[in-house]
Amino acid sequence: MAIEGMVEEKQQFERGIRKWQQVEDVTIESCEALKDASDNVLVRTIADIIRADSMKHKEVLAVILQALDGTITLTPEELGGISTLLDDHLNIERDSIQLAMDEFENSRHFVIRQLLSYLLEDERKHYKLLSQLNDFKRHLYPYA
Repeated sequence: MAIEGMVEEKQQFERGIRKWQQVEDVTIESCEALKDASDNVLVRTIADIIRADSMKHKEVLAVILQALDGTITLTPEELGGISTLLDDHLNIERDSIQLAMDEFENSRHFVIRQLLSYLLEDERKHYKLLSQLNDFKRHLYPYA
C-alpha cells in the first residue's frame, strides 16, 4: 500500500508539473499578444522579459520531470572540474549586484528605478543559483 501511495503521489506531482508547463505556454502566448497590442517600449520590454522567463520556466520544469526518473546526477568530479569557474562567476555576479545597487541608489526616475530593481533581483537570483551549486559541492565534499 505504501508503494502504491508513493506511485500515486509521483503521478500526481508529474501531472501538476505538466499542468504548470501548460500555464507557462499560455503565459507566453499572452505576452506575445500584449507585445502585438502595444508599441510602447516599456510594455514590450516587460512582456519580453516575462515571455523569456516563462520559456526558461518550461525548461526547468522539464528538468524536474527528468530528475524524477533519476537520470540527472551531479558527481564530485563534475563539480571539481568547474569549481574555479563557479567561484569566478560568483564574483562576477557579486560585482553586478553591487553595480545594480549603486545605480538604483543614484537614480530618482521612477521607470528607471523599476527596471533597475528588476535587474538587481535577477542578479541576486543568478548569485543564488550559483551558490546552490556550491552547496552541492559542499554536500558532495563535506570538508570543502
